[in-house]
Amino acid sequence: MNQRSNFLLYTLILLGCHLTNAQEDNEGFALNAATNLTAAASNNVQSHGSSGYFYNPKRTVDGTEYLFDDWDNSAVIYTKDNYTYTIKNINLNIKSNLFLSKLSKDSIFTFNMNSIDRIVIDSKIYKNIYSEKGRTICEVIFESEQFSILKGFHLQSVEGSPNPMINRTTDKIIRKKRYYVLKDDSLDTFRFAKRKILALVDLEKVTFVKEYVKLNDLSFRKEEDVKQILEYNSSL
Repeated sequence: MNQRSNFLLYTLILLGCHLTNAQEDNEGFALNAATNLTAAASNNVQSHGSSGYFYNPKRTVDGTEYLFDDWDNSAVIYTKDNYTYTIKNINLNIKSNLFLSKLSKDSIFTFNMNSIDRIVIDSKIYKNIYSEKGRTICEVIFESEQFSILKGFHLQSVEGSPNPMINRTTDKIIRKKRYYVLKDDSLDTFRFAKRKILALVDLEKVTFVKEYVKLNDLSFRKEEDVKQILEYNSSL
């Protein structure tokens, strides 16, 4: 065991945690204890995140800037240095483009996505995506060596009005999704349609894919079906 590994092990013993390789869960972090996450940040354990404060909006707003309606979400976090740990309290702030864990009413832990390979929540994979457009966190719908199909998230703000005829006295936040195709570093918006999906299929496999779609009554417009179609294409 080298000096770096010894330092990490000693630090985590102090935290009362057990950091593992990518095949196991970190039971200490699974408790989602504020002391563990805060201590990890202050000790700079691979810079996986930092602690901070949570501020409620000053105005009443309908809707939320978070991907999930509540914080009761379990996640498995895989770091780029081949460690993994579980968190029972996590959410994605769409506005700030960051994953957070709520430690208390007014305290949060912010994950450093630069050191994290992927976060898995309810079998869905979320990754930090870099392109010519910058950095964004997306859900991975399909991934191969040639391209990836991704789902991104953004917010639409609707300002409230005192006009009783409008019947909208408070501001409103609407969560929106958008699909992308990523090739090399090019991230382009993508629409589910037969022509566009088949354009991603290997030319010599198009006939087989069409037959597969017909036999399994799949749709080129449904997310889960498109994922299944592209996975079948990769398996041929």
